[in-house]
Amino acid sequence: MKIRHVAAAGVALAATAAIVPNAAEAGSRGPTATYQITIVNHTDAQPLSPVGAVVHRGGTDVWSTGQPASAAVAAVAEDAALPVFVATYDQVRGVRSASVGGNAPIGPGQTITFELEGRRSDRLSLVSMLVNTNDAFTGLDAVRLGNGTRTFDVGAYDAGTEVNNELPAFIPGPAGNSPGVRDPEGGVISPHEGIVGQPGGIDPAVYDWDDPVATITVERLD
Repeated sequence: MKIRHVAAAGVALAATAAIVPNAAEAGSRGPTATYQITIVNHTDAQPLSPVGAVVHRGGTDVWSTGQPASAAVAAVAEDAALPVFVATYDQVRGVRSASVGGNAPIGPGQTITFELEGRRSDRLSLVSMLVNTNDAFTGLDAVRLGNGTRTFDVGAYDAGTEVNNELPAFIPGPAGNSPGVRDPEGGVISPHEGIVGQPGGIDPAVYDWDDPVATITVERLD
């Protein structure tokens, strides 16, 4: 039986600030620390893309359910375009850093670990594409870095920017090998319903998933 719409505490928090170009990250106080981020892929046939990671202040929004995805989030959710994501959020007011976690897809059953810097009062937002989909992603929304270790079981989200036609000609991952081909949709970010078996589409018996799609651990190292 499918388990959908997983939302761990602190995941999918609402935020209000719009994207405002500004290279300066202002007003932060307190010492920085190193945080280790660990991501485990629980799916059977959905590699996860490298991760777009943003450390930011609490008033800055990267993504939120019920809201339209920014062009930068859509670039990851549709095509795993991490350079676009990083270049965009690196110029947003309130962002301390924007970076890529991992240098290769996270295969089913695999784990990656990377580090970043931040203050305990900072927020962390992550975006990683399920690459055998039109525009599904997983991640964290504005989770406070804090102290110690925190673990989140996360579900999949529909970016709402591309129709879930499930056709190989529109899927960038190995199920389709069709990067850059899109069927635009003007929706909002919402929990993803999975691969349902659209006519001519990829096989849900192979490519569908149960939530949680991943477990994300955030650990302060110093």
